[in-house]
Amino acid sequence: MRSLAAVLFVVLATLVAGAASARPVDPPAADMPAGTHAPQIARFAVLVYSMNRGAKLKYVGVSGSDVRPHQGGMRYRMVVTAADAGGATAQYQVLVWGIPGTYQWMLLEFKKIKIH
Repeated sequence: MRSLAAVLFVVLATLVAGAASARPVDPPAADMPAGTHAPQIARFAVLVYSMNRGAKLKYVGVSGSDVRPHQGGMRYRMVVTAADAGGATAQYQVLVWGIPGTYQWMLLEFKKIKIH
């Protein structure tokens, strides 16, 4: 009977500890490695957009990257340059949300920037 009570106590303690640690916390931007993520995330955005839209875009470069903590992950807003199948390049405003170190990433926005 004592061993059953001990097992129930351990299971209950584990469940309570797991529930307490399951709350999303915005990671500090200082934990992000400098200079390595913007190109990877820009390539991800071009790839996901191309696959979903049937576009044949190729990543060329990224500029104007802004990274901020947002809803338990990081929000990346950037300007991405991509080339179409004919080689013509265009710039796109891109918004990606994700949790670094996981497979939880979403492309939220991919809009062509109109140049007058």
